[in-house]
Amino acid sequence: MSEETVEIQEYLLSHMPRVVGRFLEEKPLPDMEGTVFTLRVAVKGEVGLTFGITVKDAKEITVHPEGLQSPMLSVEVSEDVFRHVTRQVARFVSRKQYDGVVEAKGTLRVEMEMPGGWVLPVTLTFNGAEQPSASIRGPAEVLARVVSGQLSGPEAFMQGKIKMDGDIVFLLSLAKFL
Repeated sequence: MSEETVEIQEYLLSHMPRVVGRFLEEKPLPDMEGTVFTLRVAVKGEVGLTFGITVKDAKEITVHPEGLQSPMLSVEVSEDVFRHVTRQVARFVSRKQYDGVVEAKGTLRVEMEMPGGWVLPVTLTFNGAEQPSASIRGPAEVLARVVSGQLSGPEAFMQGKIKMDGDIVFLLSLAKFL
């Protein structure tokens, strides 16, 4: 096993649950009792690892090195950008977002334009459904404002700040929790 593989495994099994757990402990989420969020993370590239993550009641985090069957959300990302994506997992912070993920079905491809001219590609598959599908592309700072609720996705699109393609009804259904 390469040093990179061990580093990513250690990050997933030890560091990420501690970071997310500490974040949730410092900022407890109201109204999350009785919820279970499941996530499959596939790290593509030379390392090629798949892990599952379960978050129960927005408090208890379990990493499954063998992955998960039928997760609510699947994230596929290259190993080059893996740590950027894991930071976003820690920002999943409300019952509204949880309920939105539970209801969503389809695949969203996101291309974040990063400072320095490179693009961070992330594929989100909701509840195992490949279709409908859509894509969003835009500067990382604009997409961060959309995810944080500071700017609505449709508004960012209408202002030409982001580009959207694919199933518009699916995209609009995601707007209620992104």
